[in-house]
Amino acid sequence: MANRSTQSWINFRPPAPAPAAASAPATSKNSFPRSGPRAALRQSAPLPPAAAGNQGYSNAERFNAIARQNQEGITRKLAQLQDVYGDASGSDEEEPQEKRAEILEAMLRNYKADDDDDGGEGKNVRRLLENATSANTLTCLICISTIKKNDAIWNCSNCCASLHLACIQKWAKDGIIRTSQHLSDEFFPEKDRFWGCPKCRFEFPLRDAPTRYYCYCGKTTDPKDDPWILPHSCGEFCGKTLKSGCAHKCVLVCHPGPCPPCPAQCRVKCFCGQQQKVVRCGGKSWCCGKTCQKAINCGKHQCQEPCHDGECPPCAKKVSTKCACGRETALQLCRIGDWHCQRVCGMKFDCGLHSCNKVCHSGDCGPCIFSLPRSCPCGKTKSVTDCSAEISPCGNTCEKPVCPLHFCQEPCHPGDCGPCTESMKKTCPCGAKTKPLPCSKVFTCDSKCKSQRNCGRHPCNKRCCAGTCPPCDQICSRVLNCRNHKCDSLCHAGPCYPCTQVVEVLCACGRTKVAVPCGKQRSTKPPKCNLACEIPPECHHPSRTPHSCHFGRCPPCTQICSILQPCGHHCQARCHSAVEVLVRSDKERPAGPWELKNSPDLEIHEYPCPPCEQLVRMPCLGGHDETPMKCCESRVVSCGRPCARKLECGNHVCQLPCHEVENPEDLEKFDSACDECSSLCTFKKPCGHPCVLACHRGDCPSCPETVRVKCHCGGMTLKFSCGKVARLTQAEKNDVFSCKVQCPALMSCDHPCTQLCHPADQPHSLPADCKKKCPLKCPCGRIREQHQCAKVSAGFKLVCDEECHAQAKSRKEEEETKIRLARELKEKEEALLQEQYDKKKGKKRPRNRYHDEEETPFLKEHWKKIAGVAAVVAVAFIAYIIQTV
Repeated sequence: MANRSTQSWINFRPPAPAPAAASAPATSKNSFPRSGPRAALRQSAPLPPAAAGNQGYSNAERFNAIARQNQEGITRKLAQLQDVYGDASGSDEEEPQEKRAEILEAMLRNYKADDDDDGGEGKNVRRLLENATSANTLTCLICISTIKKNDAIWNCSNCCASLHLACIQKWAKDGIIRTSQHLSDEFFPEKDRFWGCPKCRFEFPLRDAPTRYYCYCGKTTDPKDDPWILPHSCGEFCGKTLKSGCAHKCVLVCHPGPCPPCPAQCRVKCFCGQQQKVVRCGGKSWCCGKTCQKAINCGKHQCQEPCHDGECPPCAKKVSTKCACGRETALQLCRIGDWHCQRVCGMKFDCGLHSCNKVCHSGDCGPCIFSLPRSCPCGKTKSVTDCSAEISPCGNTCEKPVCPLHFCQEPCHPGDCGPCTESMKKTCPCGAKTKPLPCSKVFTCDSKCKSQRNCGRHPCNKRCCAGTCPPCDQICSRVLNCRNHKCDSLCHAGPCYPCTQVVEVLCACGRTKVAVPCGKQRSTKPPKCNLACEIPPECHHPSRTPHSCHFGRCPPCTQICSILQPCGHHCQARCHSAVEVLVRSDKERPAGPWELKNSPDLEIHEYPCPPCEQLVRMPCLGGHDETPMKCCESRVVSCGRPCARKLECGNHVCQLPCHEVENPEDLEKFDSACDECSSLCTFKKPCGHPCVLACHRGDCPSCPETVRVKCHCGGMTLKFSCGKVARLTQAEKNDVFSCKVQCPALMSCDHPCTQLCHPADQPHSLPADCKKKCPLKCPCGRIREQHQCAKVSAGFKLVCDEECHAQAKSRKEEEETKIRLARELKEKEEALLQEQYDKKKGKKRPRNRYHDEEETPFLKEHWKKIAGVAAVVAVAFIAYIIQTV
C-alpha cells in the first residue's frame, strides 16, 4: 500500500546534486533525500493526546486524526515538489476561449482566404492555428511531454515540428556521433557529418545543429512570453518565402506549422489556355473542365482529354498502315508511325547462296555479309575470300585475355578460350588462410566474421568476410518512447526515431477530437466539446435540458414536469420522474489514508406529482369578483363587498356583505336573501328638485315649487310654478317667457331690432326692414341729405351736380398755379445758390446782358415775398392731397 501512495511523487525527477556543505550530514551513495511523503508525515503537526494513549478518545477519533494529518502532509509535500519541478504533466492551464479567439483573429487579420477559390485552404489554416493556440497541443516527440509556454524550442524547417531545444540538441549530438563513428577523423578529415529530424528524418548538416532559441519565423532570439500573442511567437509578420514559388511573403503573424498558400489574387489561364479568371496566387493552376483541344505529338489530331496539367498524352487513335517491308497491313496507333512486322527479310543476296537475316526493313538488303573483309578467330589478321569459304586460323598464339592477369596461350582457334588455368597462391577474403588454386577459382574459408554490424548489436556471422560487413538486415523491434509500438526500421545504432503515428483523443460523444502524438493520449485531457449531449433522457421528457457533451452521468433534468393532473392542469414542478437517490451512505471506513473514499451508490426513483399549485380564479358567494387561489386549496368564500343587488323597491341596492344568492351570475336582480328598503325617495324630478315622499315605485308627482325665469331678452324676471313650467311645450314656453317689449339687440346697420322680445334661436330683423333715417353726402361733400336706412343699405348714393364739378375744376387750376410758382421759385433758388458757389470758387459765369437788365432788379426786390408765397402754396397742396386720400 505504501508503494501505491508514493506513485504521484516518485515520478518527479530529483534535482541535480548540489555541492555538499560542511555542516551537511554524510549520506550513503544510494541514499535518497529525506523529502518523501514519510518525511512529510514526520514533519506534520503533532498528534493529539489520543495518539499517545486512550485519554478519553475513542479508537475511531484517533484513527481519523492520524489519517487527516497524513493526508495533509502528503498534500503539502506534493505542492512543494510541484513548485520546484513544475507540473508533472507539463501542461499549462487552458486559456479562455475568448482570449484564444482574439489571438487567432490577430494572426489572421491580414490573411483573407476564400474557401471557394483555394479549395478550403482558409478553413485548413484556421483549423491548424486553432489547434496551435489551444493548450496541450505542442508535444515534443523526443520526450513525449507537452511544450510549455516558457520552454525553449526548436522548429524543423522542413516539417515545422516543434521540439524542446535541450532534447533536439542531445538528439543532434547523438546523430552526428553515429554518422561519424565508422570513419576516422585522421583519414577522412572532410567527411560529411549530419543529423536527422526526429519526425521527417530530413538530414541537416553539422552547421545547422541547434544552438539558440528562436521564434517560429526565426527572426527573434529568445522571444518573451506575451499573454496577448501566441507562445514562442515574436508577434511580427512571418515574412517567409512561400512554397508556391511566387514573389509574395507570408502575411500571417509569426505562427507554428507551414505557411498557408499565398492569398494574393492574380488573373491566370487554365491548363488548356482557353479561359482565364482571377484566382489565388497560391492556386494558380486550375482546370476549366472543357476539352483540351491542343495539338498532340502526332501532328494530326487534337487532345480530347479534359483540361489537364502537363504534356498531352500520346495520340490514342488507330489508323491502318503498312509495315516497313510492306507485306502486312494492320491498325496501329497514330503516334507509332513506321512499324515492323517481326518477319525476317529472307531475300537472297547477289551471291545467291546467303539470304538477308534482318527483321522487316525498308530499302535494299545490301551486299552479302560474307563477301566483306573477315578476320581470323584471334583477330590478328583479316582477309577477303569467297563468301562460300570459311576463314581458317592464322596459326599465331591466341593471346586473348582470360582473366585480369593472364592471356590465352593456345594457337588461334575458333570459339571461347575457356577459364584461366594458371596456378597461383590465393588468400581468402578475410585473410585467415592461403592455398594454391587455379586463377579462375575463388577461394573462401569457412570462418565466420565476429565483427559487429553497423547497428552495434548483432554480429556479422558472414563466412570469410572481407571486413566490409553488410548493414544489419534485421528489424530493430525495440519499444519506442510511446510505449505502444516497436521500431519497424532496420536495426540501427543510437536511439530510435520517435513514433510517427498520431492518436485521436475523443470527447465523450466522439464527435470532437484532437490529434496528439502516440503515447501522449494518456496524459492529454479530452477536448472540450461544445456540441449538444445526445444521451437519451431517463425521465418522461422527449429530450434533456440542452447541455454540452460531457463524461459521466448527465445532470438532473431541470425541465418542468408538465404531466396532466386530475384537476386538468399540467404539473409545474421540477421534473421528478427520474430523481437520483442515495441508497448507500458512505459509512465504510478506509483502511488507511492512502485509500480513497468510495463514491456513494445512486438509484433512479420516480416520485408522484406534488399538489397542484396552479393559480385559479374562484368567484365569491355573490359573484362580484374572482380571487386567485392555489388549485389544491380552491373554495368559494365571501369577498366582503356589499351585495349591491337592487331591492324590491327597484331604487336602492342591498348593503349586506357578500352573501350566498340563488343566481350569482346576475348582479342586479333582486334576491330573496337581500335586505328590505327603509329609505326615502332619492330620485330627483325632471325639474331638479328632490322628491319628499318615501321610497316608491313609478314617477314622482308634479313639483309645487315656485321658480324665477328671465324673459328672452333678459330685461324682466317672471315667476311660475315648477310643475307648470315642466308641462309647457316649447312653443308655449316661447310665448310665455316673452316680456312683449321691443328687442334691444342691434342689427348690422347698428339700429335696434324691430321685433318684440323673442327667443335667442329666432333671427332678428333684417336691415331691409329698418325705418331709421341716415345722413348721406355726395363724393365732394358739398350736398348733404337724410334717407331711410333700408334705402342706404340697398346701395343708394348721392351724385355731384354741375356746381360741384365747377368748384372742383377751379380748385384744380389753383393747385396747378401753386405748383408752377413753387417750381419757378425753386429754380430761382438753385440759380442763386449756383452763382454764390461760382463766386466762391472764382469762376465767371457767362451772362445774358438783356436778361440781367430786365429780371435781376425784380428778383432782387421781391424774392422774399415770392419764397413765402411758394411755401404757403406747397403746404396747402400737401394738406389737400392728404385729405383727399
